Amino acid sequence: MKFLYFIILTNLLFNTFCFSQALDSLPVIYVPGIMGSPLYDDLNNNNQLIPDEKSWFGIQFFTGSLLLQPNGVDPNGSYNIKVAPLRNDAANTLRNELEDVPMDLFKGFFNNMEASGYLLDDYDDDHSEGENLFCFTYDWRKNNVTNAELLSNFIDSVLAWTGAVQVNLVGHSMGGTVSKTCIKQFDKSRIKNMVFIGTPHLGAPEVLTVMLKGKLFEWLNFVNEIEWLTARVLARNLPSCYQMIPSSSYFDLNLKNGVSTDIGIYSECFQLPNGNYVNHSQLISYLTTYQSCLVENLNIALLNSSEIFKELIDTVDFGNIEVVNIVGHNQWTIGKNRVIAGGPPFYCNTIEYSRNLNGDFTVPVRSAELINNMIFEHTYYIPGFIHSDLPGSQQTLEILLGIFADPPNYNFPQYSAPPVSYKDVTVNVENEFDFRKSFNLSQNYPNPFNPHTTIKYEVPIAASVSLKVFDVLGREVATLINEEKSVGSYEITFYAGNLPSGAYFYQLKADSFIETKRMILMK
Repeated sequence: MKFLYFIILTNLLFNTFCFSQALDSLPVIYVPGIMGSPLYDDLNNNNQLIPDEKSWFGIQFFTGSLLLQPNGVDPNGSYNIKVAPLRNDAANTLRNELEDVPMDLFKGFFNNMEASGYLLDDYDDDHSEGENLFCFTYDWRKNNVTNAELLSNFIDSVLAWTGAVQVNLVGHSMGGTVSKTCIKQFDKSRIKNMVFIGTPHLGAPEVLTVMLKGKLFEWLNFVNEIEWLTARVLARNLPSCYQMIPSSSYFDLNLKNGVSTDIGIYSECFQLPNGNYVNHSQLISYLTTYQSCLVENLNIALLNSSEIFKELIDTVDFGNIEVVNIVGHNQWTIGKNRVIAGGPPFYCNTIEYSRNLNGDFTVPVRSAELINNMIFEHTYYIPGFIHSDLPGSQQTLEILLGIFADPPNYNFPQYSAPPVSYKDVTVNVENEFDFRKSFNLSQNYPNPFNPHTTIKYEVPIAASVSLKVFDVLGREVATLINEEKSVGSYEITFYAGNLPSGAYFYQLKADSFIETKRMILMK
């Protein structure tokens, strides 16, 4: 009998707890950032997408299938790019895409939300099952204004499918910019909560690294520090890239807020070959005359129109929307790009970048935390996660379930304290190790090589270390190290064996440290 009373009491307490934590029943729409939506070249134009047609991220990326004309709208060829998944394409649903790049990055977010009671959209026209978790995929190459209109239409569709009167919107990275533009230009009363996660409200210097150097974004870990000509060619005519170049507010040091110090480091965003740093207007002026090689120079029309766009969303009237801003920190983040002038015979300019800012590895803290050039009430700081992992973290889930509860909870003091400095990163608080300065991966020697080369690396603390070699398609061709290493300097010989001539990449991982370098095999 006592056991029965215990069961009854346990159930009562459990049900009371669940009731107090009940979800507000509103549908949630997740908006991924740039490069976060899969794009296919539907060669047969039959609305049935197959792996061989995948252009982002798939083999067709290297064929130039995603290139746009200088107007940033029209395709550079006769192809039919479509955003996946397509509704009623039973062979390729949202669940399928979450198992493959690029959407596998967000699998943690959707898994967490489903485990908390949400039901994922199955991408057909039957909405009687009660789906309330949706993803707005879009063509991230295009103008954010265009995608904001499509998002507005998608919100209307979700409201019609679910019978709800409002939605909760979650925008990650540039997805937050798309969402903010939608709120600026369309009916904001349809949105209850707007959650920004790692959104570059003031832009991100890494975009300049991508456009001028050809470095792809951090989530493509096997190409983390590598120059890709294909990326430079693609970025030249993408409105979305220009719209994320650091804005005038990024350079305005009068906008310092909160307790963070060392604001002056943000003025070191862009350095000329003569050593001088530029302000915002000087940066835009310099970019209009930037001389590259092998690739056409920047698109001046898109550069100028992007400045108009950034002014458009510099301030947004959110009305009655509850704005929640989640900022990642304690990861070394690109904050400076320095132009390296090329010498004869080609005089090719390139970019040397520095991870000198506190952020989430992609977006600096200050750019992520300032909305309308101020810090909003519900701003939360989550340390230790790189940009792509932030949406799927348990800390983010805790915040989301709180604000989506009925009644909502916006009180998270454990995440309310901003970092003390915009520049200081402490990976290990107890020992105060600076991973950027302590771990080191050296350039292989000799390079080019045939068939042997030596790779040296340094480990400042005992750590689990892996050193792997990849080909240009990101396929692993060798694992050189995968074990615990004590403090010390190491070197290892890589034997290429029967591998064909060409470029290869070797990557060192140690806890949260990742560095990749290129080497050339020449037989």
